[in-house]
Amino acid sequence: MAGNCFAAPMSHKANFHETNGDSPLAGWPFLRPQWLGTLRQAKGFIGTLLLLAFAPLSADERPSPVTVEAWHTFGVDTLEERLFVKAVDRFMADNPGILVQVVRIPYLQNVRQFINAAQAGEAPDLIRLSASELGKVGHVSVEGFPLLEDLRPHLTPVQKAQYLPPALSAMSYGASLYALPASQSCMSLLYNRDLFDATGRPYPDGQWGTEDLLSAAAALTASDVAGLALPIKWSYWFIPFIAAAGGALFDADGDPALDSAGTANAMQWVLDLEREHRVTGATNSIEAMSTRFQTGRAAMVIDGPWNWDRYTESGVAFSQSLLPYDDSTGKRLAPLVDTLGWSVTKQSPVKPAAVKLALWLTSRAVQVDFALGTYGLPTLAALIDDPAISGHPVLGGFIEQASFGTSVPTTRATAMLFEQLDTALALTHDRTLTARDALKAADRELAKMLAW
Repeated sequence: MAGNCFAAPMSHKANFHETNGDSPLAGWPFLRPQWLGTLRQAKGFIGTLLLLAFAPLSADERPSPVTVEAWHTFGVDTLEERLFVKAVDRFMADNPGILVQVVRIPYLQNVRQFINAAQAGEAPDLIRLSASELGKVGHVSVEGFPLLEDLRPHLTPVQKAQYLPPALSAMSYGASLYALPASQSCMSLLYNRDLFDATGRPYPDGQWGTEDLLSAAAALTASDVAGLALPIKWSYWFIPFIAAAGGALFDADGDPALDSAGTANAMQWVLDLEREHRVTGATNSIEAMSTRFQTGRAAMVIDGPWNWDRYTESGVAFSQSLLPYDDSTGKRLAPLVDTLGWSVTKQSPVKPAAVKLALWLTSRAVQVDFALGTYGLPTLAALIDDPAISGHPVLGGFIEQASFGTSVPTTRATAMLFEQLDTALALTHDRTLTARDALKAADRELAKMLAW
């Protein structure tokens, strides 16, 4: 036994038990019998603490949940709003310590109400903003601080890398990442199959040029039917024609550069759809355009996924196609690719909870629901190549169209540019100025505004 290294401790333990009872601590040589009573008292005290720690709290003792006020701009009782509320409810179920207070703001009032609230020290914690809206608020400050929180410090490299780089760029103002991208959208050509069938005209396809578009619109225009319902004095609907005609919105330095022969030619062509060819019907507003198509009084519209559900519910038999090529240049019409995301405000006292909600609202699960439900384009790189998304008959069409889209920088100049382009369209439409003179005036006004 002398050579066995376990022999001595075993012998010692046996001897200690013989003289000091059956205490479970008795085998330890550094414990003396007189200490055991004190240890038993301490053991009882620790047990009491554990019982108190795990005892249920009364209602008054429970911590109050953190409240996150979230502003959104989804339409009343639309599928988008219902999907959003569903996502928020699931978030609260998974995070019982966070209560989300949802507030709907009309889209056209969103920026103004947000700036007013921030100036009064009452900004929400989370707000849904488009890239163009970010351009309007990115330079605004209250007491020396920006209105929005730079989200870069709140994200890990892995979290940031999951988003498409162009989507992140659209949600950035300068070097700051002011929103997490949730969805993207663009317009394509939608057409009423029944109206085409009634005249025997072939459906639009990806090989169409602008002259094909005009020819079909003229043939399909009737007493109460517009061949191509288009709000021609709205810059958003004019932008697709600019790049295709060889024009641009900005120069290489990112400065507004509306004045060009290409943009002037595109403006003349679009406005003449109404002035000369009379194919647009009485379509002076976005609502008039969508109502015409919804009620079967427009053969074609250039529109986006935001109205797809509305058109489907109306019973119109419609399909989509890529926008045509410009016959004079061979370039395809390039609609604006707009990005929407979720911004955490600088004034929020619950930024960690707000960031957590923003990450959830831009997560794979939520983006899949929105993509398949509303046909908004996802901003996660993994989803663009997902067969369920890219192979979808509607989503796939918008994804292909977006690959020909126009991207603009998220800057103060961009927000101003749309307003000046609207003015140039109106002045040219009324023949107050020529297209070229109206564009020159727009550039001068933009330079003056940006110098302030």
